[in-house]
Amino acid sequence: MKAIYLLILLFSSGFLNVQAATDTLATKILQPADMQADFRYLRRLLEETHPGLYRYTSKSVMQAKLDSIDRSLDRPLPFYLFFRTIAGLIADVRCAHTHALPAKNWQKHFHNNWKMMPFYMFPSQQRAYVLLNGTNDQRIKPGFELLTINGKPLEDIRQQLYRYYWTDGYIESSRAATLKGELMNLFYYWFIDRPNEYVFTFRTMTGDTIQFATAGQPFSSMMKTITSNPINKQMIDWYVNKKQKHPWRLSFSDTLAQTAILRIDGFGANGISNGDQAIRRFQQFMDGAMTKLSKKQTQNLILDLRGNPGGWDSQGIELFTYLMKTDTAVAYYARQHAITDSSEFVKFSDLSEADRKNIRNELIPEADGTFTLKQGSDTREPKRYVPKPNRFRGQVYILMDAQSASTTSEFLAVAKANKVGTFIGVEAGGAYEGGNGSSFITLDLPKSGIQVTTPLVYYDNAVPTPPQKGRGTLPDLTVPLTINDVLTHTDPQLNAVVNLIRQQNHQKLVR
Repeated sequence: MKAIYLLILLFSSGFLNVQAATDTLATKILQPADMQADFRYLRRLLEETHPGLYRYTSKSVMQAKLDSIDRSLDRPLPFYLFFRTIAGLIADVRCAHTHALPAKNWQKHFHNNWKMMPFYMFPSQQRAYVLLNGTNDQRIKPGFELLTINGKPLEDIRQQLYRYYWTDGYIESSRAATLKGELMNLFYYWFIDRPNEYVFTFRTMTGDTIQFATAGQPFSSMMKTITSNPINKQMIDWYVNKKQKHPWRLSFSDTLAQTAILRIDGFGANGISNGDQAIRRFQQFMDGAMTKLSKKQTQNLILDLRGNPGGWDSQGIELFTYLMKTDTAVAYYARQHAITDSSEFVKFSDLSEADRKNIRNELIPEADGTFTLKQGSDTREPKRYVPKPNRFRGQVYILMDAQSASTTSEFLAVAKANKVGTFIGVEAGGAYEGGNGSSFITLDLPKSGIQVTTPLVYYDNAVPTPPQKGRGTLPDLTVPLTINDVLTHTDPQLNAVVNLIRQQNHQKLVR
C-alpha cells in the first residue's frame, strides 16, 4: 500500500528561522456545537469510507464508543483536550494508516512555536535514553536514562503516549516510536503537558541520578543547539545526515565469501508518478542486481528492510517475485475491498479525477455491501504471480524491525508464508494478515481545523491465519537493538546474520 505517514525526520531540511510565537491552539476554546459538528463529520467519514473500522473492534462496541463520545461533547473544551479525544478514537481504530494531526500547518508550529523538551530520545526495552542533547549544557550525555519529566515517572508517560499512537492491531513494537526523537517531543506536548520549563531526572552511566531543569524550545532552536553542543558530536557523526543517493543499493561483503547485501530504504524513488512506472524502475534495478549476483556466484543474500516505511505495493510484489522459492504462481493478496464506490468524501482522496470517475469499473459489488477490487481481471479470484526466470535461488536472510511497515510489512508476511528466507530482527510494524491503505482521504475538520487521514482499501494478505490476530510478522530469530548497541555503533542484527552464514559455511565444510 502506498505509505502515508507522519513524516518527522531528524535534521529535516527547510525549517523556518523565525522568532518563536505563542501557541494559539493552547489558548483556543471550542464550543460544544462546533465540537459536535466536527465529531459527527468525522464519524460520517469513518462509517462511510473506512474499510477497517470494525476490523479489531466489533460494530456494536465501536458504535457504543462513538455514541459515548458524541454525548460527552456537552461543554466548552480547550483545543488540546478535544484533539486528545479525536486522537484517542483514531488510535482505537487500530490502523497504522489512520491518524489525526492538530492542524494542517502543524509543521510550522513544530519548528517555530511549540516549546518542547530539548532532547532527542532513543527507546530500548520500554525505557528512554538520551541520544542527542538539545541544550547548551554538557552534563547530560548520550546514554543517560530518562526517569521522570516534571515529577511524572517515565512508565506513566509511556502508557499515556502509547494510548494515542496509531498502529495496526496489537503491535507493541511500533508503539515504541512514541519514545523516540521528535515524536516523543510532539506526543508529550500534544497529549500530556505544554510547560514553559521542563524538569528532568536522569540516571547516569554510573547509576547516579541527576536532576536537570531547562526551558522548552521549538524544534528549529533545538536543532541549532544540537549541532553546536560538542557532547553530540559522535552521535551526529554516526547517525545524522547519512543520506544515500539512491533508496535501493546492492553491495558485496568484504568478510563473507559469495555474500551480498541488498538494502531497500523504501518502495519508491524520485520521479515515479504511477504504478506502471514504479514497476519498470524497480524491475530495471532488480534485473541489474540479479545479473551482478549471478556473476559473483552469490550464495547468500542479506535483504535489509529495516526502517523501510513502505511505498508502492507493486514494488513489494516485484521484490517477492525475484526471491520466490516455488516454481508455481502464488497469490500475494487474498482479497482487497472497499466499503464505498460513491461517498462524497472520495473527493478529498489522493485519487486522480480520472481514477475517481473510474472507481465503479474497478470494483465488484458484493452481497454484504462491500466492493471487491479487481486484481487484474473481472473475477473475484486473487491475482497470482509467477517467479522471475532470473530470480535469486540462494539463501536469503531478511533484516526487519518495527519500522518495516505498510508495503514492507505485506512483503514480509507473504515472504514468511512462502518460506522465502530466514527473518532476523523484531516484530514488523504492520499486521501479518493485512492492513488498510492503497489510497487515502485527507481532510480538515471544519470547526477545529484538526487534520484527519484515513485509508480506502482493506487488505487481506495471502497468508495462513495467524495464532494471534493483529500482530506483525515475527522474526525467526529475535534480535533487539539496545542502547548499548547505539552508543557503541554496533549492529547486532546484521552480526546475527553473519554468524548464521558462518555457521552454515562451517557445516558445509565438515560434511
